[in-house]
This record gives sequence, C-alpha cells and structure tokens, in this order.
Amino acid sequence: MRVSLDGTFELDFFEIEELESAEQYAKETEGSIYSWKTTGNSNWLEKRLSIVDVLGLAILPKNLPEWIDLPDDGE
Repeated sequence: MRVSLDGTFELDFFEIEELESAEQYAKETEGSIYSWKTTGNSNWLEKRLSIVDVLGLAILPKNLPEWIDLPDDGE
C-alpha cells in the first residue's frame, strides 16, 4: 500500500504479516526495510526489522538515515 504523509512524503507500507512480500519488494526495488515504530503519540522509522512497538513495515531507498522522525499523532 502506498502511504502519503501530509502529501510531502510517500512510502510503500506493508503489514507485519506481509514480511515476505516486503522483503521481495525491497529486493526488487533495491530498497531497505524500515520498521514504522510508534509509542504514545510518537512515530518514527528505523532501518531494521523489529516487532516491538511496530505499526508496520516501510520500504525506502537505501541511502536514507538509520532513523527518520515522522509527524507525531495529533499534529
């Protein structure tokens, strides 16, 4: 699923259960898998697989940082 954040940033999003599809898509697009982490109102992307506090998985280009802040809930 393609997700837009405030119309300025788009990413491909996968549910945790779709890990195999996410890995295949990352390979096909030469991208990296990021875990979309969330606690309380805070949201961020981490360049690694994780299941703790994870909303889902995002596929992004490989040249991005290890950690990407996202808008907090309610902003």
